[in-house]
Amino acid sequence: MKLELVIVDDSTLWLSLAEKLAKTHPLVGSVTTFDDSYDAWVHIQINKPQFVISDIEMPGMNGLSFLEMFADRLPFISSSTKQEFEDVARELGCVDFITKPFTKSGLHNSIDLVYEKLYGKSNKTISHSKNQNYNAYNRQ
Repeated sequence: MKLELVIVDDSTLWLSLAEKLAKTHPLVGSVTTFDDSYDAWVHIQINKPQFVISDIEMPGMNGLSFLEMFADRLPFISSSTKQEFEDVARELGCVDFITKPFTKSGLHNSIDLVYEKLYGKSNKTISHSKNQNYNAYNRQ
């Protein structure tokens, strides 16, 4: 099953980078981005995506506020240029915390953790299982 993702970041640079990297993950089906936290809040309430990646430091409603409101209802990956936010974000319920600048593999690993939280199995297990099925089919 492909995941529906919302990314919230007031920096257009980080927002576009996160979107581009998330779209390369094989389990991400759709990505909706917001540079305004209030617009994202409305979208999350109405559309109920499967998970959210949110910057911590944003004007208006920050990423910690998002965690307080939604972490009990959907998985969050928190991100920031400041590592000191990690402990607070984890206490509020984020699945993972990624420090900017993040890499493709770092973001993909975080998405794998979300998938495992949602479905109880890792992306690696699924990939391994598909390879076994493919190999078994080709041996016949």
